[in-house]
Amino acid sequence: MFPQQARAQVAAADPETLFGELPRRRDGVGALWSHQVDQLRTYSGNHLDTADVALELPTGSGKTLVGLLIGEWRRRSRRERVVYACPTRQLALQVVAAGERQGISLHALIDSHNDWDPRQVTAYTRAEAIAVTTYSHIFNINSYLADAKTLIFDDAHAAEGYVAEAWALEIPRSHSSYNDLFDALGDTVDQHLVTRMTGEGADTSSWHEVRLIPMSAIASRLSEIDSVLDAGLTARTSARYRFSMLRENLVSCLFYVSRGKWYIRPMIPPTFQHAAFVDPDQRVYLSATLGEAGELERAFGRSPIERIPSPPAWERTGSGRRFFVFPDLAVFDAATDTLSVSPSEPGQLTGLAELEQPPLLNRLADLTTKRSILTQQGEAATKIADALSVPARERYEASDTTVESFKKADRGTLLAPNRYDGMDLADKSCRFMVMENVPTASHLQDRFLSSKLRAGDVLAERIRTRIVQGAGRCTRGPQDWAVVVVQGEELLRYLSDPDNTRSMPVELQAEIEFGLLASAGSYTNVVALTRSALAQDEDWRTHGEPALADGRARTTRTPQPLASELAASAPREVAAWRAAWLGDWEAAGRAAVEVLDGITAPKARAYRALWAYFASAWFGRSAAAGNAAAVQRSAELLTTAHRAATGMIWLREIQPLPADVVVPEPSDASAATGILSLLGGALRSATTFSSRVQTMLGQLAQDEATPYELGLVELGRLLGAESFKPSGQGRTDAAWLWDELWLTVEAKSEQTAERLSMDYVRKANTHLASLAADRDVDAPPADSVSVIAAHSRLVDPDAVPIAAPHLYLTTTDIVLDIAHDAHRAWTAIRASVTASGGEAARAEITKILWEHRVLPTQVKERLSREPIRGL
Repeated sequence: MFPQQARAQVAAADPETLFGELPRRRDGVGALWSHQVDQLRTYSGNHLDTADVALELPTGSGKTLVGLLIGEWRRRSRRERVVYACPTRQLALQVVAAGERQGISLHALIDSHNDWDPRQVTAYTRAEAIAVTTYSHIFNINSYLADAKTLIFDDAHAAEGYVAEAWALEIPRSHSSYNDLFDALGDTVDQHLVTRMTGEGADTSSWHEVRLIPMSAIASRLSEIDSVLDAGLTARTSARYRFSMLRENLVSCLFYVSRGKWYIRPMIPPTFQHAAFVDPDQRVYLSATLGEAGELERAFGRSPIERIPSPPAWERTGSGRRFFVFPDLAVFDAATDTLSVSPSEPGQLTGLAELEQPPLLNRLADLTTKRSILTQQGEAATKIADALSVPARERYEASDTTVESFKKADRGTLLAPNRYDGMDLADKSCRFMVMENVPTASHLQDRFLSSKLRAGDVLAERIRTRIVQGAGRCTRGPQDWAVVVVQGEELLRYLSDPDNTRSMPVELQAEIEFGLLASAGSYTNVVALTRSALAQDEDWRTHGEPALADGRARTTRTPQPLASELAASAPREVAAWRAAWLGDWEAAGRAAVEVLDGITAPKARAYRALWAYFASAWFGRSAAAGNAAAVQRSAELLTTAHRAATGMIWLREIQPLPADVVVPEPSDASAATGILSLLGGALRSATTFSSRVQTMLGQLAQDEATPYELGLVELGRLLGAESFKPSGQGRTDAAWLWDELWLTVEAKSEQTAERLSMDYVRKANTHLASLAADRDVDAPPADSVSVIAAHSRLVDPDAVPIAAPHLYLTTTDIVLDIAHDAHRAWTAIRASVTASGGEAARAEITKILWEHRVLPTQVKERLSREPIRGL
C-alpha cells in the first residue's frame, strides 16, 4: 500500500496512488474501489495513532484487502510487527492467498506453534512479513505472538465466542465434575434445583432450562469449587488451560448450569489483562457489520473503539443474490405436484425416485449436487442430512480442513453447525444452503439472557448479525448467487416478523419478503422457481430480478429500538466487569449503578434487573470485606432488582429477598388463597379430589375440543385462579385470573391445519381486552398474557406481524406437564396443610407451588416461552 520511500508523506498521501506502487501479481486487483479508497483515506487522515479503530465493510466490498493494506503500510513505514487474526484456519489461509495476489508478504502461523517454520517466524519478528493467524493464537494462556505492534481482527462481528472462549470453561454432564460442583456448593443452592438438574424422575429440569447460580454461593464456597475443578480437570487439556485463565478470579465469574453442562465465565472477557491484546500500539477491527448496540465493545472488552462506518453507497448493494425458500409455506397439490426431478438428473439422492410424494426439502435439495446445512446444533444438521438420505461418504462435518475438501468436491453435503461466520463458500463451491433455528444462543450465557431473563432485545443485534452472516455463507461477492432454504417454524416465524428484519440490510429484507411471497404456492411452482434461481436463467432475469429490485427500492432500514441506549451502556458495562475482575467490589458496584442509571427503556426492564443484581452482589462483597456502608446499599439494590423483575421468576430463584422486605407478587398470594379455599371446600374430600384430577388429566391428554376446554378450566382452578370459560362469540377457551395477572388460553387441540391462521391470531389478540371490558376496567393487569395451545408450532407468516406482543404459542404437551405438576403439588399440599391453617398455611402452599413450578408467575413463564412476534 504505502512504499517505504513515501513514509514521510504518508499522512497526506492519496491511498490509491500509493497502492499503485505496490508490487502486484497479474491476478491481483488492478485498482481500488472508490469506497476502499475512502476508508483508507479516513484511516490515514484520522486514525493512524488511534488505539482501537473499527472499519465496517460489508461482505463482498473488499474489507480483507483494506485490512491487509493497513497492515502492510504499518509494517513498511513503521517497521511494526503486524498480526492479522481470523476466526478460523480456513479464513486465515484465504487471507494469505489474497495477500499474495497483491504481492504482500504474509505467512500463515496457524497450527501449533511447535510446527511453525522458524524462517517465517523470523520474517514476522523482523517486520519483513505479516503473520496471519487465528483468534485462538492471540487469546490463550501463552500467546506466541504477544510481541505484535499492530493487531488486525477480521470478521470482528463474530468475535464474541472466539474471544470469550479463552475465559470460558465448560463442564459437560458426562464429566465427573458436573455432579461434584453441586456437592461443592452444598446447601448454598436450592436442593430442588440440584434434583431437577441431576435427577432422572418426572420432576426434572428440561434440557433447555438454564440457571444462574447465586453469586453469593460462589463466594462462600470458592475453596470447595476450586478443589473440585483442580482435581477433576486433566492436565494439558483445553479445559485445564481455560481453568488456568480463570482460577485466580473464579469469584468474579458467573456460573451457569443446565442439564447438559456447567458454563463458567465473566460476562465480559477481561482482555485488559491480556498482554498479547493490550500491548500493541493499535488494534484494527474489520467487520461486515459493526452493529449499533455496542456489541463490539462487549465482545472484546474494550472501550472506546473509534468507528469508520460503511460507505453509504453499500447500503443498497448486496453481496450477491439469494433466493429464500420457505418449504413450510408451500402447499402440496396431489393433482399437479408429481415428482419433478427425474432419477437421471445428477443431483438425484439415493432412494428419492422411489418416493411417491417426497418432502419439498428433498425435491429442492435434489436440484444440485452440493449443499450446506447451517444449524445452531450439530444434531439438527445431522437430522436434516438423514432426512435427505445423504450417504456417509458424501457428508462433510465442517472444520477448517473439511470445508476446503468440500469446496473441491464434485458432490457432497456440508454439515455446518454454528458456523454463521468463518466459512467462505464462494462462487461454484456451493449454491444451495439449508438454514434451521434462530441462533439465539451459542452458549449458556446467551441462553440465560434470552430464555430465562427474557432479555431478547439485548441479544437482538447479535442474533440478527448471525442470521445476516449465515445467510451469506454462499454469497461472498456481488456476482455470487445461491438458494437459501429456511427449514422449520422457528426461523420462519422470526423472518416473518418485520420487527426482526427491518434492521437488516435492505437487499436482504427484499430477498426475504420476495421469498415469503414466492414460497406460498404449489410444490411444483416452488421447485421451478428454485431451479430458475440456481440457473440464473432468462425467467429469473426477466421476472425475479425486477421484483427484487422493486422491493429493494421500497425498503428502508431502521435501527432496533434499544440500540442507542445499549450502545451508550457498553463502555460502562466494560468498566464494571473490569473492576469486578480485579476484585475492586466497591468500584464494580458503583460502575454497575451507572449502568443501571443509563438503562431506562421499559423494554430493557429485565436487563436493568440483572444489573441491579450485579450491583447488589458486588456491594455485598465489599461489605464482606469490611465496608460497613456497603451493607445497606447492597440491600437497597437487591430490592431495586426485584422490583424491576416483577412478574419474572429468575431473580427469586437466584437471590430471594429476606422475608421482612419481600416484594410481594400479588398473583402468587392470590393463588395460595384460592387453593386454601378449595382445600376447605370443593376439594376437601380425597375421593372428590382424586376423581376431578384424573378427569382433568384425561381431558388434557386427548384432542376433542369440548372436554379439552373443560380440562383447561379445571387446571386453572387447581392453580388457584378464578377460572372459567367466558360466554359469547370469539372468546377465550379458558381464562385464569389471579390478582394482578390474567392468563387466557386458546385451545387448538383439534387443529388439523399445518399452521395457525391469521384468524386464530386475531381472535387470541382480543381475549385480554374482552375480559377487561367484562370487568369494566380500562386494561388487563400489566404483564398479563394470552396463549395459543396447539400441536403445530407453525404460524402463517401474514399472521406474525399482526400478533400482539402479549400473545404466545405453546404446545398441548406443555399444558399437560403443568397439569401433572399441579397434581403433584396438590398431593403435597393435602399431606401437609390444613384448611384452617391461616397465614402459615398460605406460606406453606406458596412454598410447595414454587417447588413444583406451578406458582402463577412460573406457569406464565412456562407457557410464554415462544412469542409469536419478537424474541
